[in-house]
Amino acid sequence: MAYLLRQYPEHTVASALSLIRESRPIAEPNDGFMAQLELYKEMGCPRDIDAHPRYQRWLYRQEVDVALAAGMAPERIRFEDEETQEGGVSEGNQVELRCRKCRPKNSPHTITKVSNRLARPPPDHIACTHHFLHPLSWMRPALDQGLLNGRLECPNPKCLAQIGRYAWQGMRCNCGVWVLPAFSLQKGRVDEITKRAEKVPSQGAGKDGFGGASPGAAEESGGIRLPPGMRGKGNL
Repeated sequence: MAYLLRQYPEHTVASALSLIRESRPIAEPNDGFMAQLELYKEMGCPRDIDAHPRYQRWLYRQEVDVALAAGMAPERIRFEDEETQEGGVSEGNQVELRCRKCRPKNSPHTITKVSNRLARPPPDHIACTHHFLHPLSWMRPALDQGLLNGRLECPNPKCLAQIGRYAWQGMRCNCGVWVLPAFSLQKGRVDEITKRAEKVPSQGAGKDGFGGASPGAAEESGGIRLPPGMRGKGNL
C-alpha cells in the first residue's frame, strides 16, 4: 500500500486498500498499520521516513505512551524548538505569548510564537482559558524533575511567575477538550501580542538556544525566538 501511495499520489489510503482488495479480498490491515499509512500520506510519502519531523514526533509519542502506561514521566523529552521543523513562517499576522507580570516593567518576556501552540478549535459557545503548547526548551527546569505534573514558570529569571501547569497524564480544558499530554499556559497570566510574520527558512535551534535566529535579533527583542511549523491536533 505504501508503494501505491507513493507511485500514485492521487490515491488515498482507503482507495489504495480498495485497489488491493480487488485482487486480494481478504486484505484487512490492522488499525495501527492504517494509522501509520495515513501518517505516511500526510508526510507526502517521503523516501527518508526516519528523518521526517512528523515521524520523529510519532515515534516519540510511542515512548511517552509506554512511560505513562507505567505511571512514569518519559525519560527523554522532545523539545519542539530544538527539533527540525517543517516549512517556514507564512506571511500574515502571528501571535506571541508574553508573561503578563513582566509587562509593568516594560520588558515583557516572549514565551512562544503562535506556531508552537496546539491547534484545538473549541466549541463556538465556550471560550478556552488555556493555551496548550508542545514542550519547549524553556520548560526544561520543570520537566527535568521527572514529575508527572507540576507548575510552569516564566523563563525570565527576574520574574519566575507561575504562568501555567503541565500534566503528562493529560488535562481537560474548560471547553471540554481533553489534551494528552498537556502543557498549559493560563490566558489570564499571559498576553497575546499580534505581529506581522516574517519569512524565515525552516531550521532547528541554534547554539544560542533561540531556534536558529541570530543572537543579535533575539537579544534585541528580549524574547525567545522559536522556529515555526508545529501544528498539532490536541496531542504530540
